[in-house]
This record gives sequence, structure tokens and C-alpha cells, in this order.
Amino acid sequence: MKKLFFLLLLISTQISYSQETKPKETSLEFYGFVRFESFFDSYKGLNAGNDLFFIAPSYAGVDTNGKHINQTPTYNFATMATRLGVRIAGPEIFKAKTSVNIEADFAGDLGNNPALFRVRQANAVFAWKKSSLLVGQTWHPFWGGKVFPTVAGLNTGSPFQPFNRSPQVRFDYRPSTKLILSAAMVGEFQYKSYGFSKIETMTIEKLDIFNRNAGIPEMVGNIEMNNGGCTLGAGVSLKYILPTLYTVGSAGKYVSNEMVQSTSFVGYGQYVKKMFSIRAKAVLGQNMTHLCIPGGYGVKTLDKATGALTYTPYNSFTSFINAVYGKKYQVGLFGGYLKNLGTADALYNFGSSTAPTVVTPGLLPNVASIYRVAPHFAMNISKIRFVAEYELTSAEYGTGNIDLNDGLYATGVNATNHRILLMLMYSF
Repeated sequence: MKKLFFLLLLISTQISYSQETKPKETSLEFYGFVRFESFFDSYKGLNAGNDLFFIAPSYAGVDTNGKHINQTPTYNFATMATRLGVRIAGPEIFKAKTSVNIEADFAGDLGNNPALFRVRQANAVFAWKKSSLLVGQTWHPFWGGKVFPTVAGLNTGSPFQPFNRSPQVRFDYRPSTKLILSAAMVGEFQYKSYGFSKIETMTIEKLDIFNRNAGIPEMVGNIEMNNGGCTLGAGVSLKYILPTLYTVGSAGKYVSNEMVQSTSFVGYGQYVKKMFSIRAKAVLGQNMTHLCIPGGYGVKTLDKATGALTYTPYNSFTSFINAVYGKKYQVGLFGGYLKNLGTADALYNFGSSTAPTVVTPGLLPNVASIYRVAPHFAMNISKIRFVAEYELTSAEYGTGNIDLNDGLYATGVNATNHRILLMLMYSF
């Protein structure tokens, strides 16, 4: 009996030892936060997530007395930015360390169903000694890694900061500890381009199909250098969309293969030392609506017999600078500026010489410029972050007749919003 007892004890000890020493193939880490926002606006903006994601004041004309129709006070309480995520460290595959990131929130389809549970990130990463491969959905390369502004609003500096998460395949190569070279193929999913959903009536809609029908994903290259608290980066993007599969003219219906080609460039920098940080970014590009940057493109020529169209993109410049100081108690200032530089070529006139009419699919292509100033104060105590922010955003809308040569207007009207935002976030 004693021999049997010692034998069982020895077996159980060996099993326990092997379980303790055998490395786990996967480990999970859950994270996220509950986020509550309360804000007051003096001027209605683009309706994204019940105005939670504010881009610019939305000008809707004036009444008989000259008062802006959309200049009316509104408020909102929102928790839809509450987030849940999981990071999974996996086994070694193909001699690479593997990991998975899955993240979701309740911000859904910000235009139609803002309370919908949606995927934010879902990607797998294979990491070797000097390179890594990411497959799945994550931030667009123009997001700039860790170089994005610290503000209270969910817009995170948009439209001055490119804002986009998309499915992609991205390869990073690190020839040294201070240098990263990246190349990515990026699709469209929740952040989309504009095209014609019904060409017969030239009905414009925002859909991912226009990029997918082009048969070519967006191509993005990036270089980033890091040295201590200093970061410098630059990137270039080439994107195609096919706005319609066919056209209709007086001679009938014809297949259309005419695409919109757009090229964009980004440059950014960051300096961090102790409790102080300063970040800046500038983007110069064409048809960047999928990055939540106003612009788009216009119809350049029309063949009345076949209905065939050619296009010319709008050029836009946008930039921001953001300085933050403090840790437990934090103060920050954000400043952004966007300029519509007009179309590359002249637009086709669908109207008359005295009353020209154009077709310009896009996001606020009639905006001449936008600027924003937003100071904030924050308290960070344990798991709690509380932020009070004042955000002034002013947009100049083109009025009167459009200049066919560049798609801009000689006159304009300003629409200005004053937002007071209080945000409370409990992280875990």
C-alpha cells in the first residue's frame, strides 16, 4: 500500500512539474474603457454619431433675416465610444512571434446606426527580428503610428489629422533600431470614397464598392525615424476609384472604365521629454475623403452621345500642431488648419455661362478652408481620466458662382461652432 501511495505521489508530482514548466502557447489580455461624453454646440455640424464625431460646422443657408439656419444650440450625452479589446500573444510560427488584436466599440455606422456594436481593429501580426507582417484591420498608415493629437473629442483632431481604420496587408522592415520602412496595401470598409450609385440621375453616395471596383487597393509607403523622444516620418499614397460601371448618353448605355487617380503625401514629427510633448503633421493630397478630409473630385468632361465621363481630383492641404504638458494634471492646446486648393483641371459646366453648374462627388468640396483651436485641461487619477475642452471650429463655405477653372468660389461665408466638452473615461 505504501509503495502504491509513493508511486501515485511521484506520478502526480511529475504531471504538476510538467504543467508548470511547459510554456503556454497563448495568453490573453483584456482591455478597454467606459467613456461618457457631454457636450454643448452653438452651431450644428456634420451628423456623424449624433454629432459626437465633429468635423466642421454644417452651413445650410440663412433665413429672411439673415440668421444662419444651423446656428442653434444643441447638447448631447453619449457613451457609444465605450470600448472593449483583447490582445492575444500566440505561439511561434514560421520563426515569428505571433499576436492578435481584436477591438470593438459601440460607435457603429456613425451616419445611420450610431449605436451599433462594430469592429475597430482585428489583425494578426507575425514579428521577426527585423521585420513584421500585419494582416487585418488597423489604423491607416497616414494615422502616423503614435503621432496623433491628444484631445478630448472623439474626432482626435479630424479633419486636420487623417482618421481611418481599414483592412490591409502591411510589411514593416527595421534595418536599425531607429528606422522603420513600411509598405501597405489598404482596402476600404467603414471609411469610404464617393461615387455614383445611380448614374442616370447622377446620384452621389459614399460606398466602399467604388474603390473595390477599381481592382487596385490603395498603395502606401512610409518611412519613420525614432531617436529617443524624437520621431520623424513621411509617407506617400496612390489610390484609384471607379465612380461608375457604366454611363448613359443619347446613343445608349456604355461600359465605363474611367477611374479617378489620386496621390497624397504626409509628413509628421513628435518630440517628447518628461511631461512635455509636441506633435505636428501636414498632409497634401487628392480625394482624401476616406481619411475624413474634405475634398473629392469633379467631372472634367462629358460625351453627350455615350455619357462618358472623365474626372479631376480636388487638392487639399491640412495640418495640425498639438502641445501637451503634465501627467496627473494636464493642459494641452490643439491648432489645425485646412485649405481647399481646388481641382487640378477645369470642371465641366452642366449649366449655363451665367449660372454654371458642376458635379463634384466628395466631402464638403465647397469648403474653402477650416481652422480649429482647442485648449483642454485633464485630470488622470488611477483608472479615471477627466477632460474639459473648449473647441472652436470655423469653416468658410464658397458662395455664389463657382469658378470652373479650379472648382473654387470668389466669395464665401463663415460658419463657426463653439463646443464645450466634458469627458469621463474609466479604463481597465
